[in-house]
Formats: sequence, structure tokens, C-alpha cells
Amino acid sequence: MSSASDERKPGKMILVGVDHSQILERRFKAAGYEVFTVTDGMAAMDHARREPWDAAVLVSTGSLVNVADTAFNLRDLNRSMEIIILVNRLGPRSNRFLRPLLEHPIERTRVLTRRQLQRELTAFLAHQQRSATR
Repeated sequence: MSSASDERKPGKMILVGVDHSQILERRFKAAGYEVFTVTDGMAAMDHARREPWDAAVLVSTGSLVNVADTAFNLRDLNRSMEIIILVNRLGPRSNRFLRPLLEHPIERTRVLTRRQLQRELTAFLAHQQRSATR
């Protein structure tokens, strides 16, 4: 996902993890992304080997070990892919697996909460609307 000041158009995104109510998928589609959803890292790797993706959002639902492994593997396949690890919360009592990931980040990988992601998508959509009216 690009920052609000970036002029690139949204691209193809793979959403990895459980999104029961498809809220994330709908939000990214509303922002103009082509979204493909898979439930686990193995399926994400399979699709990333067959087709290039511009971005990946990895939904953490507990242990970040599998999410971090998926991020590293996706990064190995595509150095330019933007990767976002979506977590429930960031703070002093965050998941014990999250701390090493924050202290030693994976290249071009960001860790965001759902609230932070929503703010970025809202800003991105507002920027797109302003650009379209010029």
C-alpha cells in the first residue's frame, strides 16, 4: 500500500489470513486494489511463485512466527513487494513474538494495527478523490 502522497495507482494485493467478514478485502477493493485472498502462508507462497503481486497484507491472529516466516519467504520471492503485517495492537504488552520483529524489521515490511491501516486507506482514498477532481 502506498502512502497518500504517492502518485502510483493501487495494484494487485494478496491478503493472507482470516478475514471472516471480508472487511479488509472490501476496504482494499474500495481503494482500487485487485485483491486475492488466501488463508495461510503456504497458499500465499504458491500464488507468489506463479504470479507477481505488488503488495501483501498478512493478518496475524496469534503467534507471529508463521507470519514472520511468510513475510521472509515472500520477500525472498519478490524484493519490491510491499508487505504489511496486521496485528491487533502495538504497545508495551504486545505479543512476545512482535518485539523482535519490531526491533529487527524485515526490509520493506511494516507492522500496523487495523486502526492504523484504516487511517492510511482513508488518507489514500481522499488523495485519489482530490487527484480525480483536478
